[in-house]
Amino acid sequence: MKMKVKDVETLEPVTAAPGAGLEGLAPLVTDRGIVYVVSQTNELLGVVTGSKLISALTSGYAKGATAQDVMIPASSFPSVDPETDLQAAAGLFESSCVPELPVVENGMLVASLPQRSVLMTFSSEAALSKSARYHEQRALAILRSLHEGLIVIDKDLIIQEFNPAAERLMNARAADRIGQKAVMVSRDESPIFEVMKTGKARYNVMTPLADGRVFSVNYVPLVEDGTVQGIIETFHDITEQEELRSQLVNSRDELDRAFALTLPNSRVEHKLKHTPEYRDKYDPETGLITVTEVIEDGNYKHVVNALKVLADLNSKGIMSLLGISKDVLVQSIIFHDLGKSQPQLEIGQTVDPKKVFEYSPAHAARSADIAAHFYHKDQDVIWLVRYHHHREEELPLDFPRHLMPMLRLLQLVDGLSAALTRRNATIKLDVEGTRVTVHERNGHPDFNKSRVVDLFTGESTVINVD
Repeated sequence: MKMKVKDVETLEPVTAAPGAGLEGLAPLVTDRGIVYVVSQTNELLGVVTGSKLISALTSGYAKGATAQDVMIPASSFPSVDPETDLQAAAGLFESSCVPELPVVENGMLVASLPQRSVLMTFSSEAALSKSARYHEQRALAILRSLHEGLIVIDKDLIIQEFNPAAERLMNARAADRIGQKAVMVSRDESPIFEVMKTGKARYNVMTPLADGRVFSVNYVPLVEDGTVQGIIETFHDITEQEELRSQLVNSRDELDRAFALTLPNSRVEHKLKHTPEYRDKYDPETGLITVTEVIEDGNYKHVVNALKVLADLNSKGIMSLLGISKDVLVQSIIFHDLGKSQPQLEIGQTVDPKKVFEYSPAHAARSADIAAHFYHKDQDVIWLVRYHHHREEELPLDFPRHLMPMLRLLQLVDGLSAALTRRNATIKLDVEGTRVTVHERNGHPDFNKSRVVDLFTGESTVINVD
């Protein structure tokens, strides 16, 4: 009976939204070497490979770029469905040299088929049945085409297989290694002994080598008659990805420390980092949201994203306008949600946002009181914080008219930051005189549009809606 994709082990696919930034993709690609770009309904849109991501990040293309910008379209990337014959899947691996294939059913991504599942299936059948010559040849063909290194050792640690990729990665000849006892090249104790003892596979084990390189290694037991007879070890070099991840983490930590210096004191930082935000999926028919992620330090990230948006606008000349003060806006952003109180929600919970979240002007007023009475902020900052959630027709008669351009700018920045923080939206900004053009791609239909906002007149014009 011919085996199909549904008959072998598949993995949960690593996915990202089309608007995900490239920096956020780096740790995902590090784990598996491939990330699938999917829509909100899990339709496969494309694939980002490690080589594509590294190329984008090292070419200077990364600034403002998203997963959608660098992905290989789904139509150009090989895929299988659960009913695909396993031999056909093996042929795709031979011709494409990818570590895994997307499993797609009715256009939806349902799983990921790793190359090792196909290899282990054919290898095991070949080892257990001398008559399975065809499968043995197929396994050998896959073994030779693998981009990953592959070593098979028996229970006595004698090397039985050593593929071309292993020769390249280990700088050793298969002829010299097959039949010899395996040499442990890691600086840490090898998981081989644990897998031999327990019979349980270990995947994605980060393994630092003595020469400074870092490999990601999988250890899968070869079991015959209920006993472990050997180990299939597959590995690939993730040194570049780890260096990139380390650089990204260091850069993020440096920015985090630099931002912390701008805060009035540690209590403000503590409050921001302990006020959650929620990512959710919006149902336009019911108006309800379903929580998909809890961002524990969400308010802190919201403020950081708001400052990033303001910095982008500053680079485009927004601060040269009369009536726009960078210092006042920065302080307003830091304090604008400091008085916010959030409900305790859980992933999967469906709620009415109008009922569970506090009335926005209430927390704005509380934030303004904190800024005024505990931190003695400038009166312009107090005005902006207190009324940043009011519509213009709701403003009191004594609201200073000279602050209207900054109020509109603060409201714009606050909304865009919320889109970045809570909905993984993508935005592009242009500035021409007093007008700001916003191109926003957002999962919420009310905000998925391009518009022009005039900071002086308050006029907002939609120029196109996707």
